[in-house]
Amino acid sequence: MTNPNDVCDVELLAKGEVGAADRDYAIRKVRVLCELGHEPVLAAMVKLELREKTTLDLPAIAEASIDLNGAVVRAHAAGQTVTEAVDQLDERLSRRLRRRRKRLEDRRRSGEPDSNHRPPGYATIPVDERQVVCHKTLALHPMSVEEAADEMDQLDHDFFLFLDADHDIDRVVYHNGSRSICVVPEVAGEGLPGDTRPPISSGRLVLNHLTLTDAEALLNEGEEPFVFFATPGSDRGQVVYRRFDGHYGLITPAD
Repeated sequence: MTNPNDVCDVELLAKGEVGAADRDYAIRKVRVLCELGHEPVLAAMVKLELREKTTLDLPAIAEASIDLNGAVVRAHAAGQTVTEAVDQLDERLSRRLRRRRKRLEDRRRSGEPDSNHRPPGYATIPVDERQVVCHKTLALHPMSVEEAADEMDQLDHDFFLFLDADHDIDRVVYHNGSRSICVVPEVAGEGLPGDTRPPISSGRLVLNHLTLTDAEALLNEGEEPFVFFATPGSDRGQVVYRRFDGHYGLITPAD
C-alpha cells in the first residue's frame, strides 16, 4: 500500500562542486521529512550550492521546499560543508513541519476556521481613543531575507521584523495587497531570492525616523497595516501596526 506522504522523486538542483554523496544525503533527508507533515506531499525540492571558500565563512548552502497539499513549507541553511548545511536544514525544516502539524491538529480539536480565512476588517475606534495595547520586545536573530519570509509564512503573519544577516540592518518582510512578498528597506544592488518560492521584491516603504506618536498618526492616515520606523537618534527598526480590535500593537528589537 502506498503511503500518501511518500514522494517518489525529490527534485534536486546543485550548483558548484557538490559531490554525489552529498546529493544522495540531502535527498534521503528530505524524503524522511516528507513523513512529518501527515499530509499529502505534492512535490519536494532540495537545492545545494557550494560557493568559493576563499571569501566566505559558510560556503555551503542548502535549501528545501515541501508542498503539503498546496501549502509550501521551506527552509534555508548554511554551513562549512554541504553535510553541515543539510543537517542544519534538516533541523529547521523538521521544526517547521512539526509546528505546522501541531497547529493543524490544534485547529481541528478547537474547531478553529481555516487559516486562509481573513477577518473582514478592523474595528472602528475614534482616533483619540486608540492606544498601544500590545508591546512586544524581541531579540532579533540574524537571518536571510528568505528565512524571514519562511518564518512569516510559518507563523501565519502578514509581516515579520528581522535582522538581516547579510546587511546587518533591521528589515521587514510582508505581504502586500496582492499577497506578493516584499522586503523593506531596499538595498541597492541586492539580488533577492526567488528560486524556491514566490519571488521576493523590494517594497516601496522606507525607514522613517519618527516618534511613536508620529508613527501612529502616519498609520491612521495611510492604508498600510503597519508603519516601519526608527525613533529619532536610533537606527533600530520598529513596527507599529493595526490590530483588528482597532487599537495598535508595537514591536521593538531588544538591545
